[in-house]
Amino acid sequence: MLLVTAEQMRKIDQVMIGEVGVSAVALMELAGVAAADVVTAKLTTGRERVDIVVGKGHNGADGLVAARHLFARGCHVRVWLASEESALSPLTFAQLRSYRALGGAVADAGDDLSGSDLIVDALLGTGSRLPLSSTVRLFAKAIVDAGKRVISIDLPTGVDADTGLVDEAAVRADVTVTYGFAKPGLYQFPGKQYAGAVVIADLSMPEALAIDAGTRTFLLTGPDCTKRYLRRPVDSHKGTFGRVGVVAGSDGMYGAARLAVQAAYRAGAGLVQYFAPDGLSMAVRQSFPQETVIRRYPGENDHWDTARAKSCAALFGNVSCGLCGPGLGPQFVEAASQQSSALVPFAEAAIPLVLDADFLQALASLPGGMQEWFARRRHATVITPHPKEFSALTGLAVPEVQGDRVKHAVEFAAQFGVHVVLKGAATVIAAPDGVAFINTTGNSGLASAGTGDILAGFVAGLLAGGYSALDAALLAVYVHGLAADLACADRETQESLTASDLLTWTGRAFRQISRAMDKVTVSLT
Repeated sequence: MLLVTAEQMRKIDQVMIGEVGVSAVALMELAGVAAADVVTAKLTTGRERVDIVVGKGHNGADGLVAARHLFARGCHVRVWLASEESALSPLTFAQLRSYRALGGAVADAGDDLSGSDLIVDALLGTGSRLPLSSTVRLFAKAIVDAGKRVISIDLPTGVDADTGLVDEAAVRADVTVTYGFAKPGLYQFPGKQYAGAVVIADLSMPEALAIDAGTRTFLLTGPDCTKRYLRRPVDSHKGTFGRVGVVAGSDGMYGAARLAVQAAYRAGAGLVQYFAPDGLSMAVRQSFPQETVIRRYPGENDHWDTARAKSCAALFGNVSCGLCGPGLGPQFVEAASQQSSALVPFAEAAIPLVLDADFLQALASLPGGMQEWFARRRHATVITPHPKEFSALTGLAVPEVQGDRVKHAVEFAAQFGVHVVLKGAATVIAAPDGVAFINTTGNSGLASAGTGDILAGFVAGLLAGGYSALDAALLAVYVHGLAADLACADRETQESLTASDLLTWTGRAFRQISRAMDKVTVSLT
């Protein structure tokens, strides 16, 4: 599903009005009716009291159209003006006049919102910017303090349409009726928590307008994954689905390596090899899943230098995809910071690579920066940082990263020619060509050790199985979150979920996608 920024939506409105010839008044009528329909669906008798708080701009005008239609349907409607009538935009004032002409009521100084059954927030739309003005904040606070059900028009007041950042007085909606196309801020945290259920009223705006306006951001949903899902050939063998080579683990952190290996298998890899130094004890090697193929190379357990890196990277010649990073430990990072050449053999690996955890920290510590390392890469690269790791890679503070996750992920992907999976609530996936997706699956149960190792393994397993870098990243992220959702809807809770639980539910997550594909196939035939 397409997502458009506030500026892109402004351009679309201009095209609809200036080129298509649909008047602003006609668009407002469509918008107001859509909001009124949602309100009506939330009422029990249709006679309840509905208070509509309107701003001075076009969002307020949409609210006034909704007020007129609700009044005509028999609701007890009262409009609250958040500004002097003289300050209303001409279109908003015209809608107020029409509402009053029907006999609609406007609140006065002695009224309050406590007796309302439902409040419509029509204070500000996508064109607004944070922080809120003192006047708007006063009305937003009154909506929040009333403690009633809230339906926001286009955007909850106090939520940034593009980033999901919120004002301290932001309105928490039960439902947001957004117009034309969905906005990124409604699906990114913390804005997602304020938007409630999102209803998209398309106002008969074709997707071509959004594409022409420059949108490259999408919401990642089940149908997107169904379209990208590859059926496994009946006459296949393990070579059909590729080999993954895993470089991971260090003293006390071999669990990360084991999780990554298992995840690569669960994502469909035909064979997973773990690259182990000669010095690794037999006990540790035997702790890996029995399906694991152990390949050894010269080296001590946790001592990294250029020679060891060359020996390890040489094993990539026998696999179709590499995964580097989970649990490699501080010694690996320190080696990179002291010898930038220690990472060169990995850059020159002639296979797709998935880079996670300590490998990313090592890249961030390179004395001369990362540009040269990434410039050596000739094959697809997927990085899977969490916000703190991405902060180290970019030099941005974590709050700055979180302040505009899509923008920063897209910029990094374009600069270094990699696919970025910026983990966290509403994970962002960005491609080098500027395309980005915001994921819709997952829950707080994923906020525990090892879940990132699972995700990296999923990406690697899918890459080895023949998926493109973008499709592997998208499907891995969606399945990862879906497995968590399925687990917490059945046997686990968000408190009890562990990384290894995800492996138990991975099959059900993939089955949900494949069954959806079966339904599409049946409907087409």
